[in-house]
Amino acid sequence: MIWIVPAVVLVVPLVAVYFLLIRSMDRYHPAPWWMLGLCLVWGAVGAVGLSVVGDLLGQGAISMALDRDFEDESVFNASATFVAPLVEEPAKALGLLFIYLFFKKRGHESLGPLRGAVFGGIIGLGFTLSEDIAYIVQGGNTTGGAGFVGMFFIRTVMLGLGHATYTAMTGLGFGLFATMRGGWRWVMPLAGLALGMLLHFGRNLFGSYLLMEGLGVLLIVLLNAVVVLALCGLLLWLSWRDRQRVIEGLQGVTGVLITPAEYAAATSGWMLLPGWNLFNLIGLPGGFRAARRKQAHLFQLAFHRQRARHAPPPIPGQPPTLDTEQDTLIAELHTANQRGIRLANEATNPPPVIGG
Repeated sequence: MIWIVPAVVLVVPLVAVYFLLIRSMDRYHPAPWWMLGLCLVWGAVGAVGLSVVGDLLGQGAISMALDRDFEDESVFNASATFVAPLVEEPAKALGLLFIYLFFKKRGHESLGPLRGAVFGGIIGLGFTLSEDIAYIVQGGNTTGGAGFVGMFFIRTVMLGLGHATYTAMTGLGFGLFATMRGGWRWVMPLAGLALGMLLHFGRNLFGSYLLMEGLGVLLIVLLNAVVVLALCGLLLWLSWRDRQRVIEGLQGVTGVLITPAEYAAATSGWMLLPGWNLFNLIGLPGGFRAARRKQAHLFQLAFHRQRARHAPPPIPGQPPTLDTEQDTLIAELHTANQRGIRLANEATNPPPVIGG
């Protein structure tokens, strides 16, 4: 038990860094902190609790099938490889299912592909938090300081984004379900879950049956690189898609509601770089919080206008749907302009409101 405190001290800060990196990829419509906190808690408590039960049952079944002791290494390796992915990924996916069933506002930016991948990544991080602490403590209890440090380095440093990547694939499937039309949308969550289980299976297969020396270590490092690149590439691609939607949605706004300098800052490709938006908004006229609020309203307006452009035509004979959300967002931006809140230092003259 002496290893619990140092394990928490080492794992929690690193998981917090991973958390901020994943959350920062949702530049244009970030999820509320409380929702991300619930995702983290589900991964760390709910999904882990269900997985422990399922893993133990699976390990017991394999022990009986192989007629070997429950603690036998072959039983443990077979359970980790063939049972864990089938149990742990659905357990984590239950958190996503709850969000998509009970979250009332569904849309491209509310529960779209990027938001789903972020939710899944955070749930996976919660799972990593609990699982890694348990394994690191076990390593310390078994082989002392060397086992403690080695387990921390392998699991949290080298493979710390593994569970985040697997569940992000499931979240992507849920996000596609929320935004697609047609029958194929129902396949997306299961396809994402299957891909997450396949990646999980691959990592556990290498980790269970390769010697952690020589070629085995090299393959583990390469596998980890593929996992990290898969997660980063997925989030960057989805962020880029959202940026294109923002650019399309802000057509005709420049010089009318915002200045060219504000438009350039809001649509810059540098927005995809973690931390850039934070430093870009610090020191602007009106203060950081007010600038971030104005920016959030601007992005919501962009998504709203872009979605309206691609909406199906109204059904003949039915009255047009009155939409007040766009007017509300425009009014908020107009108020911010009147208060001197800017999104770029070059913007000095308050622009008029659209259709004013």
